[in-house]
Amino acid sequence: MGQQSITVRIAGKSYPMSVSGPEEEETVRKAETLIRERMTMFEQQYAVRDVRDLLSMCVLQFATEAMESELHATRAEREVVTQLKELEGSLNAALV
Repeated sequence: MGQQSITVRIAGKSYPMSVSGPEEEETVRKAETLIRERMTMFEQQYAVRDVRDLLSMCVLQFATEAMESELHATRAEREVVTQLKELEGSLNAALV
């Protein structure tokens, strides 16, 4: 499937983009909506009006969430590895 051109609007500015299909477009549109919602939340919650400040706050929150998600995934991976090693030990013991 070829590239498709779309336009995303963030903080009153339009950004042309290329996406590889409907699924990627849907993801980008959801991200666009999430950014708009977070900006509105920060604007209301903290009475911030400067667009750069709002965008900076969004970037910081998204980066923090991404890092927390990565940390959680790493912990989950370690737990799975531990469980697999325990299972391997049990299987080895059963085979002896």
